[in-house]
Amino acid sequence: MSQVKLQRRGFQLGAANHGQAAQASDLRQEWLNGNSIHLAGLATSLLKGNTNNIDQSAKLYLGILDEVACDELFMSAPYENNLEGRFESLGSSFNEGEPQEVEMVVFDALEQEKTVAEDLWVKVSWLSFHDEDSSLRFRFSFGEDHIEDVAADPLRQHYAALLTDSIFPESKIITDNPALVDKLTQALDKSTYRFVERIVYFNAPNGGAYLHHDLERGHAGIVYAQLSGSTYWIALPKQELVAQIREFCGDCGMNNTWPPSLNHDMQKELVAYCNEACSLSDELDSFANSTIIHLINETESFVQHLAANGFATTVNAGDMMLLPQADENTCCWHSVFNLGEEHGQALSFAIRTD
Repeated sequence: MSQVKLQRRGFQLGAANHGQAAQASDLRQEWLNGNSIHLAGLATSLLKGNTNNIDQSAKLYLGILDEVACDELFMSAPYENNLEGRFESLGSSFNEGEPQEVEMVVFDALEQEKTVAEDLWVKVSWLSFHDEDSSLRFRFSFGEDHIEDVAADPLRQHYAALLTDSIFPESKIITDNPALVDKLTQALDKSTYRFVERIVYFNAPNGGAYLHHDLERGHAGIVYAQLSGSTYWIALPKQELVAQIREFCGDCGMNNTWPPSLNHDMQKELVAYCNEACSLSDELDSFANSTIIHLINETESFVQHLAANGFATTVNAGDMMLLPQADENTCCWHSVFNLGEEHGQALSFAIRTD
């Protein structure tokens, strides 16, 4: 079996076999358990019809890497035609309080030349601060970021989704996919749902996301589609991640096999947290504990431990992933590595079932 080289943000995390999750037979039970669901090839048939859109989005990404203003790019073809009469640009801004932000472009939505939804936006951000990681994300939402309750405004959710479709028409690979409808209906046990809080990713060599969850009030989970390139995923429910950390640290303490990058103070800290599962869970959720962040994301032996225990999946162009996110204890934590020497594009849309 061929292996892939895992590296991210300057950390070399060893080689691993191409993870290949088994196709779940009971999607509903897997969803309730908080497990990721790998849907191999579910979007393949739609990729060909979106080749031009995906190629154009790659040009948009490269334009931003060349420091062309996003607002300026949206004033040229094909974006100008796609937005005309539907969305009016109010200009762009940059929040100095968010150093990863590149640019935010704000729009009003129009119907018959009248404003029907205000302060919609697309925010372009770096995924990390690492100099060799040029991964970007385009996040679509509205209002005051991190302050307003987006779950309480379905009208602007709707128009923010339409704005995503106008700038990235390949969004239909998720939103107009009969095969996905069948899988989601099984997993959610519902036939009615909406895709909101949409994100378009461009993962670059040496890039990808650290272990995290996407838990947000009103969201049932996430659907992810790989449109180009390949990624390597570590994904497991929150309660299982806590158990794996405790198991790994217990073995290290018993056998004196702590990774060299974990000094004595870090080892003591981890042992203390592992003695109390609730404390470890709380520290994970803080996303601020440097020792735990280093262990789960930057320590080769722990990443290899998770891969060896069956939590790894290789996601190729045309594959999709379902990630349950509704419950604090079973929400699926996930980590992404870009594979290969080229960037890859992906879609990540939240799911609402109300």
